[in-house]
Formats: sequence, structure tokens, C-alpha cells
Amino acid sequence: MDRHGYIDTEQVNFGYSDSIYTTPDYDLHCHNFYEVYFFLEGDVDYLVEGRQYKPTPCSLLLLSPHVFHGVRINSSTPYRRYSIHFHPDILSADRRDILLSAFPSSGQEASRIYFEQVDRFRIPCCFEDLEDCAGQEKSIRDRLLPVYTENLLARIMSMSAALGTVPGLCREPATIEEIILYLNLHLKEPITLDQLSDRFFISKHHLNKVFRKATGTTVFHYLLHKRVILAQQLLIEGNSAQEAAIQAGFGDYSSFYRAYTHILGHSPLKDRGVLPPLYVSSGKGLKNVGLRKQPLSPDAD
Repeated sequence: MDRHGYIDTEQVNFGYSDSIYTTPDYDLHCHNFYEVYFFLEGDVDYLVEGRQYKPTPCSLLLLSPHVFHGVRINSSTPYRRYSIHFHPDILSADRRDILLSAFPSSGQEASRIYFEQVDRFRIPCCFEDLEDCAGQEKSIRDRLLPVYTENLLARIMSMSAALGTVPGLCREPATIEEIILYLNLHLKEPITLDQLSDRFFISKHHLNKVFRKATGTTVFHYLLHKRVILAQQLLIEGNSAQEAAIQAGFGDYSSFYRAYTHILGHSPLKDRGVLPPLYVSSGKGLKNVGLRKQPLSPDAD
């Protein structure tokens, strides 16, 4: 199989990638599109909203929009994977809900997102079909891409119903899960460490300590990334920058503008009413998730 095929359109980014880099920490980020991550081999850990997963060959992760996640590469063992990032608009409107039903909704716990031995459901064939699609001329590729994407999601939907949830390798205490769920449900509201400390009967110092251990970042940075990605979605839907800042939970426009430009690398005005390229944000700045023929940099998923 020629594993150099990749697709980078306004609505879909697909490709195969491999690397031999190691990373000491998780490269954490979130984005406003869906992602299917198919692991082939390597020595990595994956962190999703405070849950740690140890992918095994031929395993799959489903990542909903606005989910905080990232990978840590533990050794120079070849790390190989497929991934597809997509906006739901590529799916047929009458099938969209059922095709996305395997992905957890916003505010839910990270359940039913990790599956092993997915070759039993011919999932690898779907990625191979997408790779074949990448090799077609553009006019044919663009017409087939929605079909192949829907085929992958249909198989995932059937698989998730049959296999159910495979729990994370290392689940954090229930208190952290409750805090993460609370943050996601109250993202648009003012939230302080004092408030969380009182609500969950935990000191501020210990709260930040256990939260960082679970998620790889602080409560403040977690909220900041989530709110910026929410604001970006509001801008895409046509809201003004001022409206997006307020609805995403920012106290004032200047702090919103600084956070937005720092995390996404450009002004909020650039995204208003426009579907942006498939970019993700990380603590190291902006990166395009387009998968290239060359090995990715060490901080890539």
C-alpha cells in the first residue's frame, strides 16, 4: 500500500504519518472539528480530558469537538498512525446525527471513545479506501470523499454498539472527572479556583496539582483553550468578535483578543463567518493538522 496519500480540503484532513521522535510531555490541544485517530504501532500514551489511554495496535480513538487531548511519545520506536479530521458539514444532513452518534456530546464524560482490535469490523479497510481516494484526480476525489468518510463513520457506529466502552488505562479519581464535567457544563460562566475549591471541598493548591496530573495543564489554561475554541466556532457562525467573547465566557474583550491571537495565531476577525482551515492549537502555538509525506514534527498527534 502506498502510504503517502493525504487529503487536505476545507472540510476534511486525512493522512498517514510516522515518526521516531520522543516527547517528554503531552502535546495538548483542542479544536472545533471531529477527529478519528487510528493507531498502528508505537510506544505512546494518549490523554483525553483527564483519562489516559495506552493505544494497542489496531486501536481507535474518537475525539469530539472541543475535547482537550494530546499524545506523549515515550520512545524512538516507530510511531505509525492514521487520522482524519472533519467538519460535520461533509456528511449528508439526513444521516449526520446517526453517523456522529458514536462521538460523546459536549458536556458528557469521555465514554465510548476507545476501541481495540477494530480490524474485526474492517475499520482498516476504510482508511485504505480513503488513501485510495487521495490518489484520485481532484474532481473525482471531491465527489468520493463524503462517501468514504460516511462509510468509515457507519462502521464505527456499528462497532461502538457491539464493543461498548473500553475504559482508560489510568482513570483519575472521580473528583477530577466531576470537576472536568463541571467546567465543560459551565464554560461560559465566570469560574475561579476559590469557587471550585469551595464546591468540591478541595484546597486550591491541591486542586491545581491533581488537575495538572490528570490533564497535563492547569485549570486556567484548560478553560482558556476551551473558551477560545468555543469563540472561534461562534465567529464562524457569524457572531461579532465582541459577542463571541461574551458568549465564550471572557470577562473583557482585551483579554479575549490576547488569548485568541496567542492560541490560534491570528486575529478573531479573520474567522468571522468563514470556515477556517483545519488547524489545531497547542501550547507551542498554531499547527496545521495536514499530514505530509515527510515525518511530522515531534509535537504532532
